[in-house]
Amino acid sequence: MSEPAEPTNRTASAVLPGPGTAADPDVAIVGAGPAGLLLGLLLGRRGRRVLLIEREAAPEIGGPGNGICPILQPATLGILDDLGLLPDLARGTTPVTHGEVVAGGAVVAGYAYAGLPDAPVDYALPTSIIQLRDVLTEAVRATPGVEIVYGATVHGLPARDDVAAGASRSLLLETAEGTRTLRPSLIVGCDGKRSAVRDMAGISSQVTEFRRGYLELRLPMPEFWGGMMRAYFTSDGYMLGTPIADDRLLLVWITDEETAGRAADGPFEELVERYAKGVPDAADWIRAHAHDRSQLREFPHHIVRPDRWVDGNVLLVGDSAHGVHVYGGQGLNLSLQDAACLADAVDRALAEADTNELHRFEAVRMPFVSAFQDMQELHLAALAARSARQGSTQGGRHSGGGQQGGGHLPEFAPLALGQPELRDALAAAGRVPAGSAGGAR
Repeated sequence: MSEPAEPTNRTASAVLPGPGTAADPDVAIVGAGPAGLLLGLLLGRRGRRVLLIEREAAPEIGGPGNGICPILQPATLGILDDLGLLPDLARGTTPVTHGEVVAGGAVVAGYAYAGLPDAPVDYALPTSIIQLRDVLTEAVRATPGVEIVYGATVHGLPARDDVAAGASRSLLLETAEGTRTLRPSLIVGCDGKRSAVRDMAGISSQVTEFRRGYLELRLPMPEFWGGMMRAYFTSDGYMLGTPIADDRLLLVWITDEETAGRAADGPFEELVERYAKGVPDAADWIRAHAHDRSQLREFPHHIVRPDRWVDGNVLLVGDSAHGVHVYGGQGLNLSLQDAACLADAVDRALAEADTNELHRFEAVRMPFVSAFQDMQELHLAALAARSARQGSTQGGRHSGGGQQGGGHLPEFAPLALGQPELRDALAAAGRVPAGSAGGAR
């Protein structure tokens, strides 16, 4: 990890206490989603004792999914490949090898993953979030020293009664066996945008909510589409077409909340026509295969900005630390890359018994993520402003797709390869030999 020019001043470095008893883990991770599982797996490979805490019941491996299909970028896939997990993850999906951007009816930009320097793989991979969770869960279960407890609730983070001074906390945990107090060295919040750990630690956050503005339509995959991701800028936002798991084509429309709400609540046939005009390469396919609203999904999104990620022996990771909008498709990638880089930082912090390494990560990572969130908010605000101008000049009528619109996509290389300052750490994250002694240098 690169040294920051100045150490973070959001919170002072603190002594990191040891586990309260021999039965307490080194690290308690609240949330057994993909980021929590990856962090637990990587810490276990470094010889750390880890307890993953999940409020949901134990999942049925290979059970039904929830339909969420993120796209994992090469930087993320390289970590999973080094861990030996990529072959299982890649089953049943079409890799994305190329992309292009269309505006005003013309291709204005194109890219190929194979042309990226030092990319660990030459494609991005659409995957089912459930398949990713299952693959990581099985790997965690096979890792000594790492345990997952399901159906568990965290009721509080009281001050540790075995530490004379400082802001160290314990964890009040309720399971089917009853309530107990854990005293790990480190408590990690991997529990999402509405993080209970963040709230219980007293970490304030700024939340920007987008109730509407994201619509996705799922269709069978046409043979002519191939491994291509296409972004179409229109007069009222942009549409993205990409392969996803289960041999489907996903068409995402990102626009302002008013336009999305009116379109989603109106006749389905009119919405289909918007998609057909917005994605002209697949217009006939869309009209022929979009049959009913069961193919349509609408999601709210939030941009979450806590004022700090480290507080005493509490650390926020992933969406708990930096919820992002779907624009740019980086939410899960940011979270998994957090986990990958933090595994080594946490290991060092435990070995050195202080939080300095965690503050160093925050100082390097937070400005990068904040800049990405700024870009999202500026673009989404521009969509809303453009919609308001169109409404005032067209009597409330909004054109369909196909017009040349404003807007831009984030720079390709950081999306594909991750934050420049952390690329060495990402490349090394999955290469720690299993059974490495924690803290050995």
